[in-house]
Formats: sequence, structure tokens, C-alpha cells
Amino acid sequence: MALVLDLPEAAAQDVWELAIKITAESADRAGKTSPGVAMAIGGVPERAKRVYRLALAQIVPRSVVERVDGVRTWGGRGVIGAVAAIGAELPTSTFELLAYREGERPAIPPRLVEAMERLTYPFTFHNLDGRRVLIEPRGPDPVLYGIRGTSPPHLIYAARFLQENGIKAKGWAIFRTNQATDAHFELGILPERPLPYSVYKTRALVLWTKRVKRHVFAGLSNGLIAVAYRHLGKLSTTLEKCVGCYVELRGGLKPRGERLYLYVERMEVFYKLVQTKPRCPYCGGALESLGRGKGRRCRRCGTVFKSAEVRYLLSAEERGVYLPRPGEWRHLLRPPWLTTNPAEWVGKVEGWIN
Repeated sequence: MALVLDLPEAAAQDVWELAIKITAESADRAGKTSPGVAMAIGGVPERAKRVYRLALAQIVPRSVVERVDGVRTWGGRGVIGAVAAIGAELPTSTFELLAYREGERPAIPPRLVEAMERLTYPFTFHNLDGRRVLIEPRGPDPVLYGIRGTSPPHLIYAARFLQENGIKAKGWAIFRTNQATDAHFELGILPERPLPYSVYKTRALVLWTKRVKRHVFAGLSNGLIAVAYRHLGKLSTTLEKCVGCYVELRGGLKPRGERLYLYVERMEVFYKLVQTKPRCPYCGGALESLGRGKGRRCRRCGTVFKSAEVRYLLSAEERGVYLPRPGEWRHLLRPPWLTTNPAEWVGKVEGWIN
């Protein structure tokens, strides 16, 4: 999270000390939590912008962050994300309203979220997956709910609707985000070759598919193996029957044993190669096999051919873009129907709060 402050330069040291004090005293260091703080004064350093683009798609070592001139850092591994947030560029963006809780987190009824979505869609999105509530976090954080959308007024309306129907928040804030913008592929610096734990996209022919424990594995013509979890819905079922398809797959690379596997988050099918049985060039009749190495014979005119060409047709049967079911979207994945144009909203939130 980055805050842009308009302050006298003389106040920078006080702000820096306050940020460190609050983080040191308030951060919950459970599990792998390693909080960090970063601050830049004046313009955003170009190297910070590069850190952001790298962090979208690859693992960034702390040594890279420490070489960014013009940025002060404090703390643990969190400084990587902090410097990336300073360098973040958002040519397209969405918004998220985070409401905070005090005490236990009450369950939000699916019917209430469904009513909220009916009133605000498509200006809010990713609220439900069937009867599963997606705005409600599962972790120990202080967030009561988070509503994503493209319009701050609709986010405020949605929060007030929930408030009036019994979901009481301690407070809320609206953040401008890169969620649902495909920033990892549009802005991220993707590796030139497959690297573990990096974002990757590739175009290849699907050579074979098989299911292992109901998950779909697919061998690609470039040597990679793609994986689509069974709960991805139509994406995994389509990939399974897509042998012969020329596809673009996007996702994250993870090592399994000595190989890298591409865990698919988006698939686009361009065409499918369909093998057709050869026919007699004289009469058009079907050819039947005479046995291995013995050629084929026309069933209609009886002509025998020592060899017969196998032809392929391009089929558009599976053509299209396939995404996981909404509950399995990654944060940055942009659905094809979502357009983001935040310019008209940025900087205008204050007028709606009251």
C-alpha cells in the first residue's frame, strides 16, 4: 500500500519516524509476516518503477531493492513490496472499498450480497461465486469485507446498503488498485525463458492431455507441461479435450521434481487441428486399411494405394477465451468483459463521502 502525501519537505523526517513507530508497534508478525516501510521524497525514482514491474511477474531479491537510489527503507522483506508500491504505475485501475471490523467477523449472508450485486453490477464485481461469498476474507486480518469495482460512488452505495442491513463496520477506506487489470502481463517484466515462481505466457500446440487426481495435465509442443486444477471449471474441461489445439496459456511457473509446470490462469484457443481420413482421389470414396505397411483400398472403386496422405483441417469449435470460475480468479486477472477507465474518478472521492 502506498500513500501519496502533500507535505512540506521539512516534515519528511517526522512522517518517516511515525510510519516506523506505527509499523513496529502494530504489525502482527504471525507466520512469515516480515513488515517493511519505504519512503521517497519528491519524484518517484525510475528504479522503483522497474522494481514494481519486476515484482508483478518475478521474484525480486532484496538486493535489487537496496540499489534503488532516492528511497529510504526499514524493516524486513516487506520493503520489497513497499518499494514496488512506490513505483507502481496504474495506467488502468480498479478500486476496492475495505471495511474494517472490531471484534468477531460476522458471516455475510449470500442473499444479501446477491441483492447488493443486483443494485451495483457491473460497477462492482467479483462479489459471489454461486452461493460462495467472495467479499468476505478468511484470514485473521481486521478486514470485515472488501468490495471491488470500477466506480467509487457505487462502492460507497454498496457499503451503505450492507450497513443498513446489519453488517456494521468500524470504518472504511477506498483504495485505487491494479486488481483485475492484467497488470502482471501488460506491465510486468516477464522472463525471456521459463523461471520458477514467475509469471509466464506461451503459445504452443497441445500434444496430449490426461487427468491425475481429477486435475488436467497437458503436454505442450514447446516442452512445458500445463496444469489446470479441477476446480477451474470449464477451463480445465476444455483443456482436457483440446489435443491438437493451438493455444495461448497464461499462468505461473512452479517446479515439480526436475521439471517446470505452468499452472494455468487463462487460456485462449485459436484453432484446433482435426485429422481427416484420406479419400480416393478418383471417385471420392472412403479408403480402408489393408494392414500395416500394405496401403489402403478404395471401398467404392477398389483402387489400391501404397500410401495415402493424412490431412488436417482447422476447426474453430473450441475457439475463445477460457477463465476459471470467479472464486478461483487471481487478483490481477482481468475478465474480458471488464473495462477500466479510472481517470474520471481519481481524486473525486472526497465529495461523495458526505
